[in-house]
Amino acid sequence: MANFKYTRQNEMYDVDVCMLIDKTGSMRPIIDTVKQNALHLYDDIKRDMTEKGKNISNLRVRVMAFGDYAADGAEAFYGCDFLNMPEQAELLEQCVNSIRAEGGGDEPEDGLEALAFGIRSPWCTGNNRKRHIICLFTDASAHDLGNGRSEAGYPEDAPKSFEELMIMWGTAQYPGEIDPYAKRLLLFAPDCSYWSRIAREWDNTILMPVASGKGLHDVTYQSMLNTISNSI
Repeated sequence: MANFKYTRQNEMYDVDVCMLIDKTGSMRPIIDTVKQNALHLYDDIKRDMTEKGKNISNLRVRVMAFGDYAADGAEAFYGCDFLNMPEQAELLEQCVNSIRAEGGGDEPEDGLEALAFGIRSPWCTGNNRKRHIICLFTDASAHDLGNGRSEAGYPEDAPKSFEELMIMWGTAQYPGEIDPYAKRLLLFAPDCSYWSRIAREWDNTILMPVASGKGLHDVTYQSMLNTISNSI
């Protein structure tokens, strides 16, 4: 009888990447970076994973833009559902191209509401190993949850407090709303306020500190790609 040796090459991964991008005016640099590379994302991630001895069976990507409900109303949040790569790469490009770097009002944005929306994404299921990756990009601090609750379009099911949001992610006492073995949170954000706290207190979370108000101009596509690939 033949003997089959198990290697990491046998591992198959179903990967979902949810990108939450601050769409306010200063964010044009990172928005342009994502726009310029949307069509390459599948090939680049797959190449990096092959080099690491991991095989991607399925890759899906969704992109959501967020701002400030108090300033932008119903236009504070928009984007697309998960798209299958590479088959729907052109639809992903169209989605990214629809993001306009504008609006936002004051310096903090509604990043915590965006994070809640990302956690509640329709993540992949199945028998392969899974990675559910949220990438949040912002150069601003975050409002307290509910800052724009009275405005049009504010999500009725948004968490009422930071503690409720943390439970959505999962704690030692509560399993959360996302697979604890698959979840990854990558924050490209200033090392301040809620982002610092999340990095300290939440599991499976990495904060990549960026300068405030600079649109993540110092975050290259390659550094973004490396961070995503290393989290799989």
